[in-house]
Amino acid sequence: MLRASLTVLALAAALPAAAQERGGVPLRNSLAELNQIDSNTSRGCPLSATSVTVGVNKAFGTGSSGSQQLATLGGSGPSSCRPLVSTQVVAGANLGLGRGSSANQAIIAQGPRGVLATTTFTRGANIGFGSQSTANQLLVNQTGR
Repeated sequence: MLRASLTVLALAAALPAAAQERGGVPLRNSLAELNQIDSNTSRGCPLSATSVTVGVNKAFGTGSSGSQQLATLGGSGPSSCRPLVSTQVVAGANLGLGRGSSANQAIIAQGPRGVLATTTFTRGANIGFGSQSTANQLLVNQTGR
């Protein structure tokens, strides 16, 4: 019984994969179209763009201060090129730990415009701990420039 269940599960997983291998749009003149795709990529136009901006700012100790500013302008290659997809990650840790400590952090990322799909991920930790301590954090993750 278990073996039959595993066989059905394997077939259920294999059939969609086989359909993907046979699917798609037929090419009219496959050699000419593949040469066109190849010429676009050999000119230096990227198909995807990824930017990762990570900052760690800390102020430990009595009366200490820390400040950090980071910026990323996404996209690569010649200005006439636009990637098809874009992935942007912004992450920051800003810690003001100690009596009278001050921590300030600003992280700004701007990705390319006119892409087919963009995935953004933004996370931050902002902690001010201690008497009269402060922590200020700004995280901006936007698309289009």
